[in-house]
Amino acid sequence: MENSSAKKEKKKMSRRKKVVIAVIAVIVAAAIVGGGIFYCTFFPNPLAKKIPVSDISAGTMSVTGESNVLVAYFSLTNNRVYTADEMDAVSSASLKIEDGTGYGHAELLALAAQEVTGGDIFPIKVDDLYPETYGGAFDRHHRETGTSIRPELTEHLESIENYDTVIIIYPNWLSSMPVPVLSFLEEYDFSGKTIIPIATSQALGLGSGPEQIAAACPDAVVADGLSARSEDGVKEFLTKAGLAK
Repeated sequence: MENSSAKKEKKKMSRRKKVVIAVIAVIVAAAIVGGGIFYCTFFPNPLAKKIPVSDISAGTMSVTGESNVLVAYFSLTNNRVYTADEMDAVSSASLKIEDGTGYGHAELLALAAQEVTGGDIFPIKVDDLYPETYGGAFDRHHRETGTSIRPELTEHLESIENYDTVIIIYPNWLSSMPVPVLSFLEEYDFSGKTIIPIATSQALGLGSGPEQIAAACPDAVVADGLSARSEDGVKEFLTKAGLAK
């Protein structure tokens, strides 16, 4: 039989192994994001489609109060500084052109969710816009996640009382939600409501989003979420969840 010291040593080695694996996972995730930013910055697609900044959506809002479903979303596209006259819709990972208008990925998924559920749609928008570059945006994200300070929002709902289900759509920023989403969640009382998280990241999944939502809204029910690949995927997911209008 193993003596107690041998067992303790095995436990220590097991803990060290878990720590090493966790560190490697973080490094790989950072490399994926950082590599994508580097490639998009220095090797833009020559077939990229340009769009005037004036044609980029400022965010979609439709709040009638007649639905019991709310779709709230955060998109960097609606929350960043623009200094150029045009944007490259291919090298900008979160920007897509639909019918001549530029939309962030999160906004397109939110519109898909609104279409299938018939719910209200609400953009989470900050007063202090994020820097224009992805590097600058992620630097600010790191600073915000290290504090209890919440960015001020420009849009507010009069009430969420009528909503039974709230769908939160957000980009997965290095395995966590953008802090403005927490600003939104902490502004209202979600007691008794069902919150469904949907992340735009295909590679990193939902990240810690569900845990962050549960911490911000302890009396809400956080349902199983979706790491969304497409608008059709969102529609199928919400239909299976029984939320189709």
